[in-house]
Amino acid sequence: MSNRLALVFCVHHKPWLIMSTLITALAQDYQDADLYFLYNVGDGGPGRSAANGQLSPFDERVREVCRLNRSAIFELEYENDDTLDSGAWYKFIREGRWKAYDWVLFVGEGTLFARPNLVSSMLSLASSEPAVHVIASGHEKRRLPKNVVLNYKERENDPSEADRLHDRTIAQAFEIFNRDPSFRRLFDAWGSDFVAQTQYHVPSSGPPSPLLRRFRSAWIRRLGSPSLGGPLRQLPWSIESFLARRYMSRWADAPSTTAADIYVDGVLRTADSVANIVRIGEVGFHQLQGPEWFGCATNHLMSRTFLERFSAKLEEFQKYDVLDLPFAGTPLEVIWGFVPAWLGFDKWFTDGFHRVRKDFVTYRREDYPPEMATYINRYYRGKLAIGWRGDYLNVLAVDPSLDRLREQLPGVYFGSPSASEVRASPKRLL
Repeated sequence: MSNRLALVFCVHHKPWLIMSTLITALAQDYQDADLYFLYNVGDGGPGRSAANGQLSPFDERVREVCRLNRSAIFELEYENDDTLDSGAWYKFIREGRWKAYDWVLFVGEGTLFARPNLVSSMLSLASSEPAVHVIASGHEKRRLPKNVVLNYKERENDPSEADRLHDRTIAQAFEIFNRDPSFRRLFDAWGSDFVAQTQYHVPSSGPPSPLLRRFRSAWIRRLGSPSLGGPLRQLPWSIESFLARRYMSRWADAPSTTAADIYVDGVLRTADSVANIVRIGEVGFHQLQGPEWFGCATNHLMSRTFLERFSAKLEEFQKYDVLDLPFAGTPLEVIWGFVPAWLGFDKWFTDGFHRVRKDFVTYRREDYPPEMATYINRYYRGKLAIGWRGDYLNVLAVDPSLDRLREQLPGVYFGSPSASEVRASPKRLL
């Protein structure tokens, strides 16, 4: 008998990234799932990390923050390579562990479950009639013209030899998928007669207001990034933790998380002017036919039926060859958008994920502990209060309805020193 859901996490880089993901995953109203941790171990292999700026060494500290006190947890190790998160998903699919589940939700580290009822709402939509077999993250929902993708790096001034290799790899990856005539038809129909666009579908309670965005930018220019430490540098973000506790104390009502607007290429627009939104418990969903639309960061819910068909295609046309290409993570991210139409399924997106990466307007990187804590505090006002300490997030307060977090999360989430900190500074425990 199969279980209903597996949550599959790709883990590699820094503790605060997977901590933010796990805090919000364990805060979901649906908890009947098996958890898989795919550790991308290593630095990308000889000669690879130097050429591919997206690769970084594996951080052993992530293992400790993934040691949850609950059952049905499985740990797998893969080699960290140029395929990035997409490669981890392909390797997991190749091993066939998904066959025991009705649904598999693939989630990369640093992705927030931005609504407490996201998983239950996704499963509700998936189980509707007609069934929905694949739901992608609408955060950084993007489409790119074919000529942009096939000249991804060489469009830049004075491309390096690594840039040229990058573009050759993209072409090779599509050729591997074009072995299937049905995929080639989609590829041939993909045009270059439109402008690249990125839409950011997340709850509107998350992104800062224009006034707060300007204030923070000025603060950073004057004092430096909050990630550099120091109470004064961190003040605009520390206030968010205070406000989260204030809402938990019932001094004020927590705001609604219903999304009323989204950002399109940095410009605020009403969500309904961009897509036909269907809501289940405030979680927004919308359907798209265009295969060129894909979700950056490759977060997807997939049914067993979808995975059966996908796995069969990968085997039939030897598409796992793509995993041997350098820089393969770039084309694989785009190819995810083509997969539903290639397999004969409708493609849906949701506003319930937020893979914190860059500010929607300023494009300043913000996937650091202060900003991650801020987003969780905003999405879970009245339920959680989150702070940070160095490379770790801190759970400062928990609503009684989420007391299971105190039982399931390791002590490092609540301010206890990590094993690495104990080894580095044994005197602090005396």
